[in-house]
Amino acid sequence: MKKILVVALSVALLLSTTACGTNSELEALKQENEQLKSQLTDTEEKPTEKPTEKPTEKPTEKPTEKSEEQKTSDTQPNSDSTYELTAGSYEIPNDVPSGKYDLVAVSGHGTFKEKDENGYNVFSEWLGVDSDQYYTTEYKNAKLTDGKAVEISGTLKVQLIPKN
Repeated sequence: MKKILVVALSVALLLSTTACGTNSELEALKQENEQLKSQLTDTEEKPTEKPTEKPTEKPTEKPTEKSEEQKTSDTQPNSDSTYELTAGSYEIPNDVPSGKYDLVAVSGHGTFKEKDENGYNVFSEWLGVDSDQYYTTEYKNAKLTDGKAVEISGTLKVQLIPKN
């Protein structure tokens, strides 16, 4: 009989402690949740920044003969403009023309990904200007193709330099 009484009192004490102790915590969590929801809504309503286009100088010398690898991998001509992109998603060719580019980290760090129509990564590279073993400062011969998307994350600002 004592055991049943001890168990019943323990359960009653546990339930009363749980019910009384979390009310203020629950209200604080609800308020924090509402703040986060409003921040998320504000962020989703902001338009993604479009890339800025910077004209590049035309070479004065006649270009040398391309290697065999370069001849076969060039499928479409690029514009003569470089692009600087920051964190966000960009459609190819709507935001960035398709073609082959050298990617150079200008500031910050993050990932540069090309994704296919289904959202799967075609390639992903960690780029950054930090002296860190995980980031590289540039990636050569990135091929961006129509119908795909570029996704940049983190604080990365990257320059796309067209390859001809």
